[in-house]
Amino acid sequence: MSGREIVWAMVWLGWMATLGSGTACAAEPQPNAIDAAAVAKAAGHPGPLHIAPESTSELAKGFGTPLWALGIESPDGSFGHVSVLLVHRGTFLTEPLQKSLAAAAAAPEETAAAICEDLKGQIQRAHDDRERARLTLQLQEVEAITAKTPITQRLALPNDRVGYGTMLGFSAGGATFVTALPSPDDQFELLVATGASLEGEKRKPTEKSAAYEKAMRERPLQVSEAIAQAVYKDLFPPQKTTETPKETPKKK
Repeated sequence: MSGREIVWAMVWLGWMATLGSGTACAAEPQPNAIDAAAVAKAAGHPGPLHIAPESTSELAKGFGTPLWALGIESPDGSFGHVSVLLVHRGTFLTEPLQKSLAAAAAAPEETAAAICEDLKGQIQRAHDDRERARLTLQLQEVEAITAKTPITQRLALPNDRVGYGTMLGFSAGGATFVTALPSPDDQFELLVATGASLEGEKRKPTEKSAAYEKAMRERPLQVSEAIAQAVYKDLFPPQKTTETPKETPKKK
């Protein structure tokens, strides 16, 4: 995602905020725990997928304080591009942002209507036909997505943590979606970003990836959330409880 797109996205999230009027550090989960096959299965993509490190310098401008970042792609280009980041807790999901996302998730219809009205106002104030056409495409995409699913969703996690999936913003190529999930120990946040405004996001659909392509067009936020939850399970596997063996009664 370019610097300009990050700035736009953060302005968008700031606008969304108007809708809603000492623990010891845990071990940092390592990116090599992520299973590419599990990600492909969660996304509904035939695979194979390739995972590679990404620079955190550009991503840090809009996604908190990253500890590491990865990019996920497919060799044939049919998966597009997904960015996965681990950031310090509270550097992306700040308290004001969590409140605005909670408000948006609790009132999906009102949220969608407010965003559409905002875009309509921008269309009326557009300086030229090019800007008007770009905003019109954004409005059409928001209307198409919100006709079937909410634009922001609340996600329940282990240890009573709460994450969110939401539309982050737009670029010339389309919308970007982000899913943010706090770790069970509340020390980290997992962020998964998908969508057309990410660098390298130029999907090349194939016959085998038809189902994935359809899902990305019709419910992209849910695809982002599914990928995030698959990665979350790899990085923060459920803790196994050990039962104390029962003593065998002694014979008298």
